[in-house]
Amino acid sequence: MEKPSFDVVVAGAGLGGACAALWLSVSNRVLLLSGTAPAASTVAAGLINPFAGRRVTPCWHADLAYKDLLDTLAHADASDTYDPCGILRTALDEAQSAKLRSLVLEHADSFTWLPPDEVHTRFPYVSAPFGAAITTGGVVNTPRMLEYTHGTIASRCTVVASDLVGWEDTGSGVTVALKSGPTLRASKLILALGAGYKSFPVLSALNLHCIKGQIVRVRTPESFSHSIPVSGYGYVVPLRDTLILGTTYEHSFQNDQPTKVGSKNILALTQQMVPCIKTADILNTAAGIRVGVPGTRLPMVGPLSGNVWVLTGLGSQGLLFGAHIGRNLVNWITNPEHVPNELRLQKKRRI
Repeated sequence: MEKPSFDVVVAGAGLGGACAALWLSVSNRVLLLSGTAPAASTVAAGLINPFAGRRVTPCWHADLAYKDLLDTLAHADASDTYDPCGILRTALDEAQSAKLRSLVLEHADSFTWLPPDEVHTRFPYVSAPFGAAITTGGVVNTPRMLEYTHGTIASRCTVVASDLVGWEDTGSGVTVALKSGPTLRASKLILALGAGYKSFPVLSALNLHCIKGQIVRVRTPESFSHSIPVSGYGYVVPLRDTLILGTTYEHSFQNDQPTKVGSKNILALTQQMVPCIKTADILNTAAGIRVGVPGTRLPMVGPLSGNVWVLTGLGSQGLLFGAHIGRNLVNWITNPEHVPNELRLQKKRRI
């Protein structure tokens, strides 16, 4: 019997694949297929927001995921890519103001409430007539974080800039076919393909959905004098001398390119929080395709077959979910029953 060339092949080098390869390579011979298309991860603003959405609900396993993110950054020598500056979360109306104030009582270590006059005093460039809360979290420079992570991975495992074209689970291992190069054998294959899952019919049966997200990058106005990101009507994230404005959630789209309509919508929303954006110089726009699991904000991970695993559906929480799954994947692959029920693979419902 031919000996496997690698213990694990990870197909996909976005946040999910990179975090998985980083932790798996501690004790395994790993091959990371970085692919040839840019990952959507490089477009995201890198906002770490453990309390997401209009309802300000805690992210699944938020405390554990946040700790795993910090450990992942340290393990990748990328801790300096994260600024734990907090997030200024503006209340959009009276109901959300009441919700934020209640969360201050429930999570005193994670929330600080600011009434409207205090917001104006501390952050005069922000419009928050219903008040705001400062929450835990911050900003990761995602492209730099991935660059550092890939560098750490490359120092102890093999990285190949090739796309996956197919595989066969032989029972004793996996035969992996690449777009360039020879066919390889591995004990396990991890499919962290992002939107590339659509290229494989067997993955199209999973309950997954692509969402286009666009951002606008502008030059930081002089009146925007703090480093804290602002979230509410979209988000405004400082990164060096620019602001990243986002984002769209386009469930139907023609291609993966940014559009004028998307930019116009983002600018209109974010100006409601930070009025000085109206006169900011637009530097560029970008778009990426996220993959989510309809009906839930949770990712999807588990065995597609005995030796082939899927890691996908990170949505807009790629940093938290990617780090958490990557940290636990060694255990889960050895003990599939340990995969949380909420994350297990699910197929599309037939109508």
